[in-house]
Amino acid sequence: MNKIAIYIIIIIFLLVTNIATIVTTVSLNKQEKGEDAQSSVIELPRDSRIGFFHNQLGIRDEQLPAFNNYNSQFNIEAGRLSEKMEELRRQMVEEMASENPDTILLNGIASEFGRLHKEMKKLTMDYYFNLKSVSDEEQRERLHIMFTDMLNPEGVIYGRGRGGVGRGLRRGGGRFQRDLQ
Repeated sequence: MNKIAIYIIIIIFLLVTNIATIVTTVSLNKQEKGEDAQSSVIELPRDSRIGFFHNQLGIRDEQLPAFNNYNSQFNIEAGRLSEKMEELRRQMVEEMASENPDTILLNGIASEFGRLHKEMKKLTMDYYFNLKSVSDEEQRERLHIMFTDMLNPEGVIYGRGRGGVGRGLRRGGGRFQRDLQ
């Protein structure tokens, strides 16, 4: 598997974690700046992703049930796929470390991982389209910007904890290298 595919897998896997981190960071920054919690127009729901979309998209009360439903569906399916992919990673590493690695088995693991990765991409697209279907024009524009930024290596969301520059990796020679300093 090439490095780009690995980075894409990491992006999808960490998407949920990073969204929660951003919500937490924004909330803490607001508290540090002395902003009163009562001044917030929308109270964050229990789920961080919905809270993030609440703030970024301005979800109205009548939209919330659909957003909650789509979020729940996505979490269940993405969690299931992530668990399967994690198990395949474990199997792959164990097989590669074995005395006589079975390349046929490793190729099968890689193929299955690719199938699951494709399924995860389709799930992410469906999630985007579902959110878009219940959004007004302004929310659609913001949704597009949010997903574009999340998938952009130079984006704000990507640049915070995605394993790129600033997380023990540095650019060098046109590719990422481990910073051993």
